[in-house]
Amino acid sequence: MIITRNQRIQAWAVHLYTAIGGVIGMFALYAAALNNTREAFLLLVVSMIIDATDGIMARRIRVWEVLPDFDGAMMDNVIDMLTFVWIPVFILWQESLLPHPVWTIVPMLAGLYAYGQVNMKSEDNFFLGFPSYWNVVALYLFWLRPDAWLAILAVIVPAILTFIPTRYLYPSKNYIYWRITWSLGALWFAIVVGLLTQPDPNVNVVLLSLYYPAYYMGMSFYIEYRIRLGEQPSQIDVDV
Repeated sequence: MIITRNQRIQAWAVHLYTAIGGVIGMFALYAAALNNTREAFLLLVVSMIIDATDGIMARRIRVWEVLPDFDGAMMDNVIDMLTFVWIPVFILWQESLLPHPVWTIVPMLAGLYAYGQVNMKSEDNFFLGFPSYWNVVALYLFWLRPDAWLAILAVIVPAILTFIPTRYLYPSKNYIYWRITWSLGALWFAIVVGLLTQPDPNVNVVLLSLYYPAYYMGMSFYIEYRIRLGEQPSQIDVDV
């Protein structure tokens, strides 16, 4: 296969796009360290958008064929560990969102286990186990500030689900119900950004925005149920 200069430029541009997500993540950490938590979450949202789209671009350009000596997936995992685990855990501590710092060990260990798995992502393009969306958990704890027992439950349940190898939607790579997933996800991002621009967001709107995490979890469990009944992922409607 002959690789052209233009293909190399495009491939490196995609890797740079991925890397920018890590740079933004570090600035989110700086903001969190300065108690600018809303700014930190806004930057984490930007990094999430990059993470949700860079894989699509990489597969379209076939970066692994153009630049076989550079592992973009490895770089992506390093960035994800920062933005999905370490920074959210730091915010949980910084904002005292859990009754005691010792509870931050729960998402730490769950995240390390998730990213240490060789088969973190299944061959049929699902996440296996809760996909370390600790940034989302931290965000809603920051907004809602629930009672201590609810806050503890909010980290224990996802942590337990991390160790159970059930399938979770991988929207940028798996096209099952992709239209509704992307549409609801885009709306959720818009709502979250709007709420993060407000010093004191309306709690009812915050609760309403939980529709997408609820959809994501419910749809993931539904797909897992159908696959366990014997259906192949290709048999599940992918064009809704």
